[in-house]
Amino acid sequence: MDLKPTYTFTLGKKAEPRSNIKTTILYTELIDETYSIEALLLNQGEATATFEYTGLLLRDIDGEAQFHPEATHSYEISTSKLEPGEFARATFKIRIDSIKSQINYNYIEVIDILYNHKDSAPYKENTSMSVTVDNKKLVQQVFAENDVTYVSLRELADILGVSIQWDDSTQTATLIQDNFNTLKIPVGGDRFVLNGQPIPVPAKAKLYNNTILVVPLRDVAEMLECHVFFAQNRGKKSIIVVPPAFEPQQP
Repeated sequence: MDLKPTYTFTLGKKAEPRSNIKTTILYTELIDETYSIEALLLNQGEATATFEYTGLLLRDIDGEAQFHPEATHSYEISTSKLEPGEFARATFKIRIDSIKSQINYNYIEVIDILYNHKDSAPYKENTSMSVTVDNKKLVQQVFAENDVTYVSLRELADILGVSIQWDDSTQTATLIQDNFNTLKIPVGGDRFVLNGQPIPVPAKAKLYNNTILVVPLRDVAEMLECHVFFAQNRGKKSIIVVPPAFEPQQP
């Protein structure tokens, strides 16, 4: 369920900043007669949000709907308080025998996550663009050029827990992600190489002040299987990067 930002207007006063919680369903799966849902909740607004989960609303392809209060199923939400730019992971499990017969659980088209929420002290930031990666603000080189957002590769890799190697002879950075992905990023090149496969990119990596390697955020983050969310509130841009949740590797 998307909650649109609302603003309180009083004659002669500016609009009060509000939170803006968006929800994204990552996947649904039926396992052992249990309907499992994984989702993200993101605060794309300007104020801190504190929320209380109240239930799920399922709607199938035929428009039939059913509400499941929070006490009727198991769930886990990583936090109940989100600063602007932060996200929470959420999982829900509903037994199939609790879904009424008129709902076709094989063709559920809409899942709304319902909650009560309130805004606390408005969050104020002087920058015109905010980038948050895994709930941490980027503080180094963050800038936009020709509608492309650039960030420091070193800072991005450190937050994502990705190792980075530098080959000075070829001016190429190599990222290694949990022995899962290998991404080569040549300075000035129009292709990045993901697991040996060259991929054209619309924006090139480059050296900022000839010392700091900056890269197009969306391209690199998505190649590392992150989710990237963009929002704009009253002229201020907000980007939220959510890293992948890899399953632990089996011994």
